[in-house]
Amino acid sequence: MIPRRTLAAAIVLGLLLALATLNGNAGAQTYPPPVGSLSTRSSSTTPPAAGTTTLFATVLDASGTPVAGADVLFQIDSQPGSGATFSNGLSQITASTDSTGTATTILSVGANPGTIVIKAISGDKTSQQTLNVQQAGGLPRTGGARPGDSGGLAPWQVALIAAGAAAVLLGGAATVVRKWRR
Repeated sequence: MIPRRTLAAAIVLGLLLALATLNGNAGAQTYPPPVGSLSTRSSSTTPPAAGTTTLFATVLDASGTPVAGADVLFQIDSQPGSGATFSNGLSQITASTDSTGTATTILSVGANPGTIVIKAISGDKTSQQTLNVQQAGGLPRTGGARPGDSGGLAPWQVALIAAGAAAVLLGGAATVVRKWRR
């Protein structure tokens, strides 16, 4: 004979399974839910050489709802030179998504200008972000005029000097004309 508690538990389990099958919800649930889409963006797509940029990957499930707790692998797919690294000092890092479905990491772009391609992977989805690293600015000015520069004078100073030179030349020309007419 089957004990009453075991029989009651079996009946309840059977009813729950029947209800789930009728509603189309039978089957195991996975956590986090399967990835429906993965998109990437960055705080700057044109960071300066030796600078940093923040990378973001957003994971949504098949219904478009943000997935919290999903792992995203960020990896450097290609780069000029070998100086670009993530905050862990490596060429790849894993970050988990927050309640908005977004995973975040920081990339140091290295000293070489050129194109860096970052690949993000979550589940069976991949996404890429392309960064165009810009040449860092030159050294600060140490003095002296640049080619085409007015010698460091402000435009109003150049205009005043030009007006003074014109007055001297025209004044001298007027003196010559007066002497010639006498």
